[in-house]
Amino acid sequence: MTEPPVAAGPRYEPNERPPLLVTAGLGLQFAAISAADLLIAPVTVARSSGVDTAYLEWMVFATLVTVGVGSLLQVVRVGPVGAGVLHPMYTSFAAIPLCIAALVDGGPATLTTLVLVSAVFQVVIARRLFLLRRIVTPTVYGTVLMIVALAVASVMFRLLNMDAAAAGPGVPAAALVTIAVVVGLSLRGPKTLRLWAPLLSIAAGSACAAAFGLFDTERVTRAPWAGLPPGGWPTGLGLDVGTAFWTLLPAFLFLSVIFAFQMGGASIGLQRVSWRRARAIDFRTVQQTISTAGLSNLAAGLAGTVPNTSGWTVLSFIQITGAASRAVGYCIGGAFIALAFLPKASGLLSSIPDPVIAGFAIATTAFLFSEGMRIVVRDGLDPAKGLVVGISLLVGASSDFGLLPQPDLPPAYVALLGSGLTTGGITAIILTLLVQVTGQRRLRFRSRLDVAALPDLNAFLARAAARCGWSASTAARVSAAAEEILLTLAPPEGGPPEGGARRMVVLASGDDEAAELEVISAAGEQNLEDRVRQLQEHDLETPRAQDLSLHLLQHYASSVRHQQYHEADVITIRVLPR
Repeated sequence: MTEPPVAAGPRYEPNERPPLLVTAGLGLQFAAISAADLLIAPVTVARSSGVDTAYLEWMVFATLVTVGVGSLLQVVRVGPVGAGVLHPMYTSFAAIPLCIAALVDGGPATLTTLVLVSAVFQVVIARRLFLLRRIVTPTVYGTVLMIVALAVASVMFRLLNMDAAAAGPGVPAAALVTIAVVVGLSLRGPKTLRLWAPLLSIAAGSACAAAFGLFDTERVTRAPWAGLPPGGWPTGLGLDVGTAFWTLLPAFLFLSVIFAFQMGGASIGLQRVSWRRARAIDFRTVQQTISTAGLSNLAAGLAGTVPNTSGWTVLSFIQITGAASRAVGYCIGGAFIALAFLPKASGLLSSIPDPVIAGFAIATTAFLFSEGMRIVVRDGLDPAKGLVVGISLLVGASSDFGLLPQPDLPPAYVALLGSGLTTGGITAIILTLLVQVTGQRRLRFRSRLDVAALPDLNAFLARAAARCGWSASTAARVSAAAEEILLTLAPPEGGPPEGGARRMVVLASGDDEAAELEVISAAGEQNLEDRVRQLQEHDLETPRAQDLSLHLLQHYASSVRHQQYHEADVITIRVLPR
């Protein structure tokens, strides 16, 4: 999961409430910035799949409602629902090629079924997120983002080519104007205008298209000011598990994994910028963010529209405005829903000409590709990871552009091989697992989470030091750090364990350059990373008795990372030679 850079603290934290006019103004501003952007995906899917105008209007309506509901759900935090921070939902550009294929090959019922199944799978992923932390690594995630960018770009270029053949030079002109404005503002525009880059670029491109007679305003003029879509609930919405469903199911399930880690990355970023005081990332909040997005996608599936995910615009919005208040999130969600019941406004947004949509999507996917590349590089691009990235990109791109040889297989399997997200993503995961299996094996130790396990733990760490080649000083510091973790997590000697007997698993790895220890135990309440940071900030000369183990842990370990999930705590320490 990606972790955007830390920004200065906000003016309004999530639980603080700005003045009413400020709240309303910021919420409406964000909704205006985002509305045209988030409707690009459903409009592209509807037009590229050849559905009628009534279904397009329904998809626009359903998208605004489900995105609004999802944004409201993310603001609250009731039980397992909600992130409890300002986290508006968006539609997914990554889903465009798969949603088009679902509508073309199977129709609305197939799209509904696939989105519903993938939404349930997303909720399951959220509940078992800690199990996937070593399978879907930053390298895999970044590679898949680049493959998705190539897939969306291939769809957009085909759309441009078809339009240019029919409408002449106005098509490339409108697309180029859109690309120039969004790229120019995003890279070199004033900070206050960068948030408005999507809306301004679409407006500029639409003006250029209108000059060439490519802007059809009929949908706007005939739409009422308020009400439901004229066509009502579209026919064909239902469930379908035919050949198209089984063909596209692996790609949609894999897309759910990508959504989960995209939502997780956004949640991490929002936790970093939503509070004035630095705090450890709460992965329970990450899990709830992902599962709530899954609930939002259940609604999207039932409504027959494209799935929702997270956008990065809100991070810039908080950094610029200083408003991370949940009250603003309520206003944003309400504004999206209100816009759905204003057919004239939503009709204007759904009438954006194809070349403008294509130009904006091409520019956006370029940023998406660079984001994937940045994630891969930040994870450390050693020769093995470079090979994983290179091969997976080639396989994915070859599938999307029809360059892979088509074996003599049933049509369903041939169609499956035509999805770069499936072939490239699965290639990346297989190669990553191969690198892990063939690399140095991590040593494993299991025991009760009890101080009495300390002798056995020390014996295990001595074997690990000999196997991994740690120096004597490194081995001693790893052993001392592990002891302090055990003393901190274990119940008091002679006292009853909280919630019954707890177990722990210790994984040791590394070489003579660095040692890494991962301690996995049942979920607790306190975060060691936060407590260590607080000790560093206060730097007390005479530590309190209850903090002594943390002071020693801070001394022995080069870094301490505590990931708290609903199912387990994962504490990772890294010890560098001195």
